[in-house]
Amino acid sequence: MMIWFHGFYVAFVFSCLMFGALAYRQILDNLEVRRMQLGEDRSSFISAPSVVVLCISLVLVSSVGVCLYTWAQPEIYIYALPLILLAQNLQFCLRVYLQRTQMKTRALVVRRLLKPGAVAIPYNQIHHVYVRDQWVWSAITIVGPSVDPTTFRIFRFSVPAVVRILRSSTQAAILNQSPSLPT
Repeated sequence: MMIWFHGFYVAFVFSCLMFGALAYRQILDNLEVRRMQLGEDRSSFISAPSVVVLCISLVLVSSVGVCLYTWAQPEIYIYALPLILLAQNLQFCLRVYLQRTQMKTRALVVRRLLKPGAVAIPYNQIHHVYVRDQWVWSAITIVGPSVDPTTFRIFRFSVPAVVRILRSSTQAAILNQSPSLPT
């Protein structure tokens, strides 16, 4: 039983470091977006591929935990490993939630999950929007004359809301490459 508490302590120390880094990165990202003065949030959308990866990793971590706690010899690191992986999954889950694509009143803000910073695309610089259905999500590509092509992926059920906001905020041509979108 004492090994369990030592393993829990090791996992706790790792999670403090990981969540501290997450908080630091998020504060810097939020300050960067606030400095851009893009207006208030209208809506936000979570990255669909990240949610799929998160679900798969949760199943894998649960499997590893069951195997280690059932068959492995009791050691501090063997007991700490599933807890550390679970804390890492929770951190990834928070990062996915906090780094969602935002539709603001003056611009679209695309935040990358694994890269620092945000890509802000003012609505008046958007000329074309391409929507393509992929596996369980849709890829939306934003193109403009002074904007590098930017793609973000959201769940298919969120696409009509994005299209509705883009139609009300831009004069961009929305090229529907997916049959599920209303024209």
